[in-house]
Amino acid sequence: MKIFKKLRISVIVVIGFSGFTSVVKAQSIFGPSGSANSDHSFFSNGIVNIVSSSHQDIAWMDSIAACEKFRDEHMITPALQIMKKNPNYCFSVEDALSLREYLNRHPDRYNDILKYAKEGRLEFGATYNMPYESMYDGEALIRQLYLGKKWLQKKLPGCQFLTDWNEDVPGTALQWPQILSKAGVKYLYISRQEPGIYQWNSKDGSHVLMFTPGHYYNGSRSLDGDGDSTKGLMNYINGWSVYFKNHKFNRALPLLITTDWNKPSDLASLFRSWNSQSKNEGLPTLKYSDAATTFKDLESPNAIYTNLTGERPNEWLYIHGPTHERALTASRKANRTLTAAETFSSIYAILGKNFSLYPQSELTTAWEEAIYPDHGWGGKHGDLTDLTFRRKFEDADAIAETVLSQSLNGIVSHIGFNRKGKSIVVFNPLSSKRTDKVEVSLNVYGQDTVSYKLMDATTGKEVPFQLEKANPSNEDDEDITISFVANDVPSLGYKTYSLIPFVEKLTNGVPEKATDPSLINAEAGSDVYENQFYKIEFASGGLKSIYDKQLKKELLNTDKFLGGEVFQLQSIGNGAGEFSVIQPVSMNGFEKVSTYKPKWNCTEYGPVKKSWEFTQQTKFAGIHENITTYDSIKQIDFTVEILGFSGERYREYRMAFPLNQTDSKVAYEVPMGVVEVGNDEIKGAAGYSYNNQIYSTECSKIHPREVQDWFNSSKDNTSVTISSSVAAFDWIDPTDSLNKTTILQPLLLVSRKSCNSEGNYYLQPGNHTFHFRLTSSDGDWTSATSTGKEQNQPLRPVVINVAEKTNGLPSSFSFASVNAGNILISTIKKSEDENSLIMRLVDMQGKATNANINWFGKINGVTKTNIIEEDDKPIGESSNSIKIKVNPFSIETLRIR
Repeated sequence: MKIFKKLRISVIVVIGFSGFTSVVKAQSIFGPSGSANSDHSFFSNGIVNIVSSSHQDIAWMDSIAACEKFRDEHMITPALQIMKKNPNYCFSVEDALSLREYLNRHPDRYNDILKYAKEGRLEFGATYNMPYESMYDGEALIRQLYLGKKWLQKKLPGCQFLTDWNEDVPGTALQWPQILSKAGVKYLYISRQEPGIYQWNSKDGSHVLMFTPGHYYNGSRSLDGDGDSTKGLMNYINGWSVYFKNHKFNRALPLLITTDWNKPSDLASLFRSWNSQSKNEGLPTLKYSDAATTFKDLESPNAIYTNLTGERPNEWLYIHGPTHERALTASRKANRTLTAAETFSSIYAILGKNFSLYPQSELTTAWEEAIYPDHGWGGKHGDLTDLTFRRKFEDADAIAETVLSQSLNGIVSHIGFNRKGKSIVVFNPLSSKRTDKVEVSLNVYGQDTVSYKLMDATTGKEVPFQLEKANPSNEDDEDITISFVANDVPSLGYKTYSLIPFVEKLTNGVPEKATDPSLINAEAGSDVYENQFYKIEFASGGLKSIYDKQLKKELLNTDKFLGGEVFQLQSIGNGAGEFSVIQPVSMNGFEKVSTYKPKWNCTEYGPVKKSWEFTQQTKFAGIHENITTYDSIKQIDFTVEILGFSGERYREYRMAFPLNQTDSKVAYEVPMGVVEVGNDEIKGAAGYSYNNQIYSTECSKIHPREVQDWFNSSKDNTSVTISSSVAAFDWIDPTDSLNKTTILQPLLLVSRKSCNSEGNYYLQPGNHTFHFRLTSSDGDWTSATSTGKEQNQPLRPVVINVAEKTNGLPSSFSFASVNAGNILISTIKKSEDENSLIMRLVDMQGKATNANINWFGKINGVTKTNIIEEDDKPIGESSNSIKIKVNPFSIETLRIR
């Protein structure tokens, strides 16, 4: 290699990790494990595709404003300047948000950006930003492609956006490859995994091709080479030679140059010197490239890809959910409310035969806010970043609530009412018929009576209700709040109830009474309560027993924890750090509420529900817990409040549901799917990232896990589901890893510190509220795919004062339904580009289904389209129904005209 001995180019690579900045030195091997060799002949006459980029969180290295300024002044602007000087230079920007920011600052640079993008030299990643994928629900995750790839295609017409970048996070969502593939994204660049080129599959069989260099800065390290770029480059080529040869790829090796806050640099002198002699030396030619081209160049008909299928559980889950409880609670609520808002806004527009009634601008803005937070929580000035993220979620939810309220009131105007006076219309935002609780406040200012009978407007039968603590519906406080159970509310529809003022009168000399209010009697104070579904036994700090009378089985094993018991441990983690395992909790300072022996008090004992509660001061916070049972619904609701938490460092609060099961099947909801622990993760461990970072834990054994609406444990035909408001859960006893008893545990709250040395603590002092619902049945988790979502998508009541009888829609009605319980309709929305509707379906249970979808209006045509509403293909339909085959685990998007 004599021609290179005089060529010494020093490339200083500065990155941020583990809370500090380091100058990285070269490493001898930069390729897949076990591929060290000194024979580079495979790449003779080949190419090295050098992809220049810069890893960017929204804010990690500094505040949001400072990072945006850096992306302008030290990333995109210099890259454009180099492109102007060097017609071969290419640069890859990781996401669409960076372009949005840049054009807001420099609208005058649009023509340059479009020119270089069309030339294939300036590339933008296909997503809006780079999130924790399983932090968001399915529709929110899909909006990454609407606000990324679809927006980019409109903004930069004639350009392709085929690559998703999410380099930093050690985790990939189960259905993410399917979402990418069905949005026209073919390629994925990630990091923190065994170097290689993989085909990553979703369970429906769709896939993307994925490249990882190990850690994302490994390519940059190779060019440092102890001051000799050629030495490091040769090590990199040698490190991949055996792998490429064995996998029969074309001789086109990707080399990613990126670090945190990397500044673009033109390696022109290295290119000239290397390429002038590369053929003579039997070496590959260096070439600038974008990420998509690297895949196109290496693909060959005989290529052998390593297949991955399933979820890679996110090992940084602590940084968002438990350590940012208020923010993630707002995020979850915003996501659920937004899908309900766009669904009922679509229905209102169809009823009014006017798509101008659809609030497209408001919903787009809300989605932009709802998915703005990426993976960069808690960096330098992280207190400001984290608060901004939380405010974005809250703003999204506020917009969604306004839009949903307007659409529901608009639909109510189309309903017929057969009597004057107050009516309650109860809306169901889920695509399955349901029986569930309703709570509604009524303004009774100036009325001559506040006593009512509640009547089912469809059957004419009286419905029991009971008074609650009033939640004022407007600025005055002359309200009453009632709760009742709405039976069989239709799928994506509504059911109407009438409130009839009651004036006591005598019938045969006996006073006729309104529905009885809540009565506390001697039975209410017993340690045992029994209804038609459960027999429960109270103990100090939780439930001693839950006996399912239908299954004839005890659900709990309370040898160690009580059912619903809150406990806390030591949790010295630092969020996202350069570690390869989730830092475990410890027993230091362990405390459980039952130690204090709090007493339950009955607070409601009415014809609809019964409730008990206690409040107990513990070492760092008060714990208030309420449980509620229902006379006509098989469920137990739990509400837990952590009151006045002191903000003590390194504490973790959990809640225990210790089940009478060992070695059970644990499953939980993820975006657009379900993961069965031990079956649905990628096989083995993620592997080598770099010398000091090897992900050696088998993915199936990683815990805790991110979760959406529910988690479940089943064994011996007994299934227990916990519907949950939290973002993470566990199932393994944290006090004894050898204990095989399944203990389902929502992670409530954690007080940790950012791994950025200048980052903030996440102490979260104050009050925090959590909601859970326990249900049980025979079988396994499959019943949870619809019922498990009910808590977080509550029935929505609308109170209307009917002045006169009116004609219109019937008192109970479904706007859309599907004939199969395994199929969920995840959203109905107006099309982005025309006056038609988009309906999205997903099979949650792995069943091939000939689905029949009923729609309330006339259908003039249906096409199957991709996830971002492109590439339509006709399918069969009748005048008001749609027939489509849905493959196991498939996400299908339909356009309805």
